[in-house]
Amino acid sequence: MNIALAMTIAPRREVTIDRSLVSLREAGFHEDVHVLAEPGTVGSIGAAAKTLFGDERVHVRENKRLRGCFGNWKKALKRLLSRTNARWLLILQDDVVWKRGSAEILRAQIRSREGHRTGLLSPYTSSVVVGEHFVDGWNECCLGWGFWGALAFCMDRDAAKELLRHPRFAEHGGAREVDAVVAASMLDLGRPSFVHVPSLVDHIGVTSTIDRDGEWGRRGYRFNE
Repeated sequence: MNIALAMTIAPRREVTIDRSLVSLREAGFHEDVHVLAEPGTVGSIGAAAKTLFGDERVHVRENKRLRGCFGNWKKALKRLLSRTNARWLLILQDDVVWKRGSAEILRAQIRSREGHRTGLLSPYTSSVVVGEHFVDGWNECCLGWGFWGALAFCMDRDAAKELLRHPRFAEHGGAREVDAVVAASMLDLGRPSFVHVPSLVDHIGVTSTIDRDGEWGRRGYRFNE
């Protein structure tokens, strides 16, 4: 099953993209990765460049102007739609690591959702979104604006196209709140979203690109189990 992958990156005090790319491959994702980099990022990654540019399946495009977290995520979504024909699209941030072999868990959920109207599949799960009724495996999450963490969002092409046209998403003017805007838009569109317990993805970043270091230090829910 082919999944188109994109990763958004911005300058950080601590570079993490090298670990993220290695972990992505160890998880079982072998597809090309389209990297959407904010201005100044490529020159700042230093030693991580060996991992980044040594993988012929990694394609880096540095933005000519600063787009912010939301704008760069939106650009990544449009790029996957225009440059690939994959049925499913996965957009990652550059400070996540995966459980080994977890690509197959995501692919199995994709297969199970074929023919069903679906919003997000989020392999990253924060304790903020976990409800009392959640069990191990994939759980429907209807928090909408209360959703937390856009570290790894997967959706099918139809959902992506509807999202880009939806006013809540299309008219969002802020640089932040990717998680809330996307999750709430999917609820508006009548598309259920799902998160996995335990989290298949962990957040390794200790510095933020949007000046919220403390809040953005939360780890994936039960990731180490």
